[in-house]
Amino acid sequence: MATKPPPMAAKPVLQKPPGYRDPGAPPLKPPQQLRRPTHLPPSFRHAGKSRRQPNYRRSICCCILFFLLCTILLLSIGAALGYLYYQPRFPSFHLQSLNSTMLRVGSSGSLDVAISAKILAWNPNTKIGIVFGDGVGHVTAEDQDGDVELGDGQIMGFYVREKSAGTMMLQAGESGVLLDDAVAQRMRNGYKGSGVKVKVEVAVGMGVRVKGKNMWKVPLKVSCSPMRLKVVGKKGGGASVGGMVKCQVYLFRWFNIN
Repeated sequence: MATKPPPMAAKPVLQKPPGYRDPGAPPLKPPQQLRRPTHLPPSFRHAGKSRRQPNYRRSICCCILFFLLCTILLLSIGAALGYLYYQPRFPSFHLQSLNSTMLRVGSSGSLDVAISAKILAWNPNTKIGIVFGDGVGHVTAEDQDGDVELGDGQIMGFYVREKSAGTMMLQAGESGVLLDDAVAQRMRNGYKGSGVKVKVEVAVGMGVRVKGKNMWKVPLKVSCSPMRLKVVGKKGGGASVGGMVKCQVYLFRWFNIN
């Protein structure tokens, strides 16, 4: 009788290693982590709020700048059109005459002088009148050691019509001015000889009149070239020698416009 083979021993069950995952199992979803609210610094939070809010200051500044640019543009266009229509030109000035009722140099070197000057102002404009305000005139005599002061005087304002001329009248004088002996001798000889070179400067305010309306005035300085003054007659009076001399004009008393 055949014998049965002995039964086979059961295989031991293998343990799955840690972290083992069955390849056929569906993929696992990662666990969702709750986000915590981030706390930004106060400066960052303020900057974020300013971006969201409209910037009214910038808008106001832009509007003001745009208004100023438009105003400047309109004024420039108006000034250009006015210049083309009126074609303004500066007046010209000439020292017309000098007269001396007294120019005496004493033996002690003291100077007594009284001088009157006339400056002719010509207005070349056809549509603009010129208004001169009150001013001050200054008279000096040329000398190799420096100018000799002959006095100051007031000038009354006046108006010059279109294509017309007006005259500035100046009365100046000094009394008891002490001079150096050499200067006194040169003044005495020059006045009785070929003449003393006398310069006249005037500082006034000049404005324009358009259709009966006066505009604002600007400072003006008129500096006339020297004119010779010599004695005339036996009474000791003097008068200028030669024709009129041209004067230089300085706008704002600094800028030469000739």
